[in-house]
Parts: sequence; structure tokens; C-alpha cells
Amino acid sequence: MSNGQAKGGRALEGVTVIDLTWLQVGPQATRLLATFGAQVIRIEWRERKAIDFIRYTPPFAPDHARADGGRSQGVTQGHGTRNNFDRGAYFNNTNPGKYGITLNLNHPKGRDLLRRMVRDANAICENFSPGQMDKWNLGYEELRKINPRIIYMQTTGVGKAGVYKDYVSYGPTAQAFSGLTFLSGLPEPHPPAGWGYSYLDHSPGYFGAILLMAAIRRQRLSGAGCYIDMSQSETGLMLSGTSVIEHQLTGKPTARYGNRMPFRDWSPHGAYRCAGDDNWIALSIQSDEQWRALIEEMSSVEWALDRRFASAAGRKQNEDELDENLTTFTIGRDRYDLMNRLQARGIPAGVVQKAPDRFDLDPQLRARGYYVDLPHSEIGTWPVEGFPAKLSRSPASVGGPTGRAAPKLGEDNDFVYGKLVGLSAAEMASLAEDGVI
Repeated sequence: MSNGQAKGGRALEGVTVIDLTWLQVGPQATRLLATFGAQVIRIEWRERKAIDFIRYTPPFAPDHARADGGRSQGVTQGHGTRNNFDRGAYFNNTNPGKYGITLNLNHPKGRDLLRRMVRDANAICENFSPGQMDKWNLGYEELRKINPRIIYMQTTGVGKAGVYKDYVSYGPTAQAFSGLTFLSGLPEPHPPAGWGYSYLDHSPGYFGAILLMAAIRRQRLSGAGCYIDMSQSETGLMLSGTSVIEHQLTGKPTARYGNRMPFRDWSPHGAYRCAGDDNWIALSIQSDEQWRALIEEMSSVEWALDRRFASAAGRKQNEDELDENLTTFTIGRDRYDLMNRLQARGIPAGVVQKAPDRFDLDPQLRARGYYVDLPHSEIGTWPVEGFPAKLSRSPASVGGPTGRAAPKLGEDNDFVYGKLVGLSAAEMASLAEDGVI
């Protein structure tokens, strides 16, 4: 199988990655490799239980394809479109720039075909249940016999080594296991707020991409392969801030602080309701000078002149009352106007932005071209999230080598099996008839 054609001077040109991942945590890592030019070949199978779950997770693009960038109208939440497997916005945003093929790994010929593909690949990534690849005789020890240079990354909830090595997990449970779920929310006696967005489906993907790129660099220099055991929950520990360190040093139990600053007398410090439906502004008063500037912006309202609020220590001691009073001021103000006015006075303040703010209104993201319109073979041209950094010498393009959004199910079978693997049309027809591809 060819390592791909160089295109555009990107850092990972010529690198081939076999992508057996699904959901978010694995595909997020391979998405980044495709962004840097790697030829990522995404493998699924046609049975519903073997299709990536997020292919049929709403929202879905409507039946009529659009070529105008899909700007926020017409996306459906239900299951009424003609082919939802290929119309999921979540899947499309997670898998741009990749090639997509179907391969039945429950079939012996399917496993043999994967071994054939591994011979010339640089890396293989999977996040199946911990022992699944070994059951197929496709684990690292077997594949390295075929290709000693292969980089094998396995991502699981708690890691493949250790006491819990056989545990099966999803991002939300790994997040709870890591302690992040407990840290989210308001202070006691309120319960933990829960996991919100599945951060441990997302953040480990960035760590995984870093590990893969380091391994690829080593492979280029020495020809050595390796096995990477990636734990979602341990990534969560790295996102837990100072809580674990505090316990190590003091023995104190972990506490939730909500929006409050626990270690300094910064007050008011938090998010405050503004005019409109569920609109908020975040601000952080970090000095007496900033507090006096806020008083001036509020036209020296009587409650703000209370002597208890004159010093940082006093404000911190009376934080509940201070927040309640401050909300009587912010709740009648337009959030963007208030942000601009406070920033002009040197006060750290920012609108708590929601999805429409970030997509439709944010001038900074528009100026940086963060959202990228990519063509999709089923739904037309729609925007996907871009890459958060600008590079001068190794351009990053979320369209990857394909120059498009996510692949339809099995869209690139002919290209991958024919041109890259080298199967004849007769061989492909026979394998398709046998239920292999």
C-alpha cells in the first residue's frame, strides 16, 4: 500500500494511518494527523453495531444538499432524513480529511486484508473494548511481526495495563473516574454538576495526536515502532488543576469552588446575569483600583460605597451579598456593551458566549477563518471546526489529503482497495460478495 502522494508541504505527508477508532476520543487524534497531511484510512463495517455511533447521532443535515456553507439554518434534530448515516453533523465535524472504507473484521478474510494493509502503514489506532483486537489476533504483538515499524495506539477509559485493564468505559464514566465530574459545579451543599460536554472524549485526542507525532518522528529517525497505551481517565487527572496537588500537600479533601477564586481575595469574581434570555458576563476584580473603576461605571450606586466592600479582604468576606448586589446592576445591561465599557476601564470582563455567539457573531473567529467550508459528497458544502493555530512553514488544513469533509460510509473502497492496496476489480467484487468489504 502506498504511503500517499505529497501534497502542499504539510508535516505528515507520506504518513499512512489505519484508523479503527470510533466516537470522539480516537477520531479526534486521527483528525489532527489528517490536518497535518497524513493519509488517514478510516475503517467501519456496514452493520449498524459496527458503524460509528456518532454517524447516527443528531443533529443531521437536511435532505436538500446546500452549497452556501450551511450557515446555521436547516439542520434537523430528528431521524427523518433519507440517509442519516452520512448526514450527521457531529460525525462530519470529527472526521474531515479522512478516507473511508468498509471492512468486516469478523470475517477471516477481513482480518487478512487488514494485515496486508498494516505492512506498509506507519500507524494503527483503535479504541475498541480492551481485549477485542487480541481476540481477532490483531493486537500489537501480532501486527509488529508483520511490520516491526508499526506504531500502535490503543485508547481505553483507564488504560490497558493495571488493575482495571479490562474495564470498558466511555468518556463520561472516565471523566467521573478521573475526578473531573466532582470538581464541576457549585460548592457544597450543591451536588456535582455532572460531566457537561464529554471532555474526556475530546481532550485525550489532543494528547493522542501529540504521542503519535512523537512516535512518527522517532520512526522516521530510527525505523522503530512502538505501542502507546492511552488512558482517558489519566488525562483527566492532568486537567484537574491544583486539586490533587493540594491534597498531596495538605491532606485536605477536594472542594468545588464554582466561579469563586479560592486562593486570592479577588471579588467580585464570577459570571453575572445580563439583559435577555440566559445572557451572562464574566468579570474578575483583582485590585482595589479595578473595584473603584467598577464603582464609577455603576455611577457610584449606594450599596457599592459600603465600607465593607472598600478592601479586597472585605469584599471576599461578604462575597455572597456583593454578588447579589452586583447582579442588580448587570441584569439590566446589554452584555456586549457592558463588556466593552468595562474593558475600556481596564476591568477584566468577557461575555459568556453561547453557540450562536461563537458561530454567527464572533469577529475574531471570522478574522482567523476558524470555520472552514468543506464539500461533503452527501450533504454539500458545510462548515467544520478549523485548527486553532496558524503555522508559518507546515500549513494545517482540516480538509486533509482528501480536501473534503468526512467520508460517506465506504466511500473510498475503490480508491483504497484498488489503488493503494492493489486489489483487482475481480478481487474486490469477490470480497464484496463474500461480505468482507
